Amino acid sequence: MADKRADKRCVHEMLVEQCTECAPVPEGLPSHVLVTAGGQVFHRTTRCAGLLDGQRQAGRQGKEIHTPRRKPLAEARAKLGACLICFPGYRPGATRP
Repeated sequence: MADKRADKRCVHEMLVEQCTECAPVPEGLPSHVLVTAGGQVFHRTTRCAGLLDGQRQAGRQGKEIHTPRRKPLAEARAKLGACLICFPGYRPGATRP
């Protein structure tokens, strides 16, 4: 007998666990995070020392400073790592439901 949870589809006709908008948020993590177009990690707050330092560094190098944008956590996790300052205990394998 197949597990019905494994076949559960969201409103986007995707498996719920694979949909960046519908996947459940792992316990202890926010549903949305902040990302920048030039960044490699996602952040919890615009006041993050790592985010601010990265923006200062980009400015010193003559690069464009991108405004942080709010994104669903699942979407950010699919493309970026977690900021070690904002998420010091984050381990992707351990925080997935």
